[in-house]
Amino acid sequence: MSKLKKLWNENRVMVVLSIIVVICFVVIFGVVVQYFFGSSSSSYGERLDDIQDIPFDEEAQTNLKGLLENENLVSQSVEVRGKIIYVVLKYSDQVALDDAKSLVEEAYLGIDEKYRLHYDFNVTLMQDKTEEVSGYLLMGAKNVSSENFVWSNNRPVTSEEES
Repeated sequence: MSKLKKLWNENRVMVVLSIIVVICFVVIFGVVVQYFFGSSSSSYGERLDDIQDIPFDEEAQTNLKGLLENENLVSQSVEVRGKIIYVVLKYSDQVALDDAKSLVEEAYLGIDEKYRLHYDFNVTLMQDKTEEVSGYLLMGAKNVSSENFVWSNNRPVTSEEES
């Protein structure tokens, strides 16, 4: 017992510091595990909690497809992932780019407001290149908080811009 007292008296500062370091490592490990392997089973975490009461179901998707329907529409798809509704539209060579954008914006306004207040929209417009038209591939997005669609730049690159 006297050896333990002697060891304690000579090294008590080191023993206390070692205990503090071990406690800190345990706390850091616990925080890291909780942060990276949290209790949420969803890959989106808690970001989707507000849309569980307002699902964009098959009926809403069918309604959106009906709003987007056009005689010059070659193909369309609507997919929902999380809080984002992805719409892919392929038009024939009869539809100009500005007309395609306005058709999408009109269809968006036809959607029920409860969906517009909770879901973001991502739209891809496509047209194949033919002898008559140059075709296009354009992406647009509408966030819940934004007022208008934001469209990607679809300008062809000229030789002046390349340098």
